[in-house]
Amino acid sequence: MSEPSSSRREARILADLSDAVGRMHVVAQRPRIVVATGKRTDGARPMAWQVLFERSFGAELRALRYRGVSATSLMDVLMHGFDSEPTLNPSWSHERLMDAMMTGPVIEAFRADRLPDDVASALMGVLVFEEDGLKLNGVRALVGEVGLR
Repeated sequence: MSEPSSSRREARILADLSDAVGRMHVVAQRPRIVVATGKRTDGARPMAWQVLFERSFGAELRALRYRGVSATSLMDVLMHGFDSEPTLNPSWSHERLMDAMMTGPVIEAFRADRLPDDVASALMGVLVFEEDGLKLNGVRALVGEVGLR
């Protein structure tokens, strides 16, 4: 790889990470609820979101599985820790955030080692994009209603 193309790639990665960091708002710690201002299609590529989201867990990080769901499922996710019972079907959740992002603006992150049997304690976090009526202040209000901090 030539030096100029390597430099462009590194600059793009840094720009993606910077964009994602500037858009991330942590609303609750356990499970970690993060609201990303703007849409999934704006700014940073999915890999930047995945890296930052996973790094935000620090030492707690385990292998994660991601599931994207509709905005209308957010309250169920916050109240129950999941939107629907997990199955062994490989399409129920994904290893890559990018695949989950295609199915909805609410991205559930589960500990892979607790699926499908212990789903009630598997939820590590939720990444919410401001789409389909979801806004930062509204998500904060919902998180407060269900008693998450």
